[in-house]
Amino acid sequence: MDVSGEVADLMVKETLQAGEAAVRLAASGIKNVAALLLALSQSDRKIVGRTSAKKLTRDPAPAVVLPLRTEDVKRFGKLAREYGILYVIAKPHGRDGPTVDVISTERYAAKLNALYQSMGYPLPEKEAGREENAKKTGPRAPQERSSPERGSGLRATARTSEAAPEGKPSVRARLAALHAAAKGLEPVEPLRDRNKELLTR
Repeated sequence: MDVSGEVADLMVKETLQAGEAAVRLAASGIKNVAALLLALSQSDRKIVGRTSAKKLTRDPAPAVVLPLRTEDVKRFGKLAREYGILYVIAKPHGRDGPTVDVISTERYAAKLNALYQSMGYPLPEKEAGREENAKKTGPRAPQERSSPERGSGLRATARTSEAAPEGKPSVRARLAALHAAAKGLEPVEPLRDRNKELLTR
């Protein structure tokens, strides 16, 4: 019996099977990578820098429009790529002026503010916030149909008498009586100090 021949045949067979498995695995990986690269090239999704208005409108966030001087467009483009901002430069038809509009989404508002500050532009003022605060500060008008049982919804500023409503004891009167009773008592040594004395004995 020649055992060494059988061992050699077995080793060759195992080596061939391992080689086949490696080739199958490599082919599968190459196929998946090729499919991924093809999908990325066809999607054409740009996430930073200048883009088209059509691609920007795919974003569900509301748009933000900011003015920019024409001479600052190149510098803005470089800084926008550094800050990671997706934007569109728009020049409205019939308007030949020294400014263009930068259109982006609210998602990039904080980055746009930082970019504009670094370029020397002032921060935009919040006009909508002022209107909301003005609405909130106005006095509330009392309702026409207020029931005396339920109350009007407005709180009384101060009660003139110490007497409580019928059937309810006055909290202020009770508090005043307790203060008067406490003045007549002698002061009690705090419990903490008594425990220290007991521990030191």
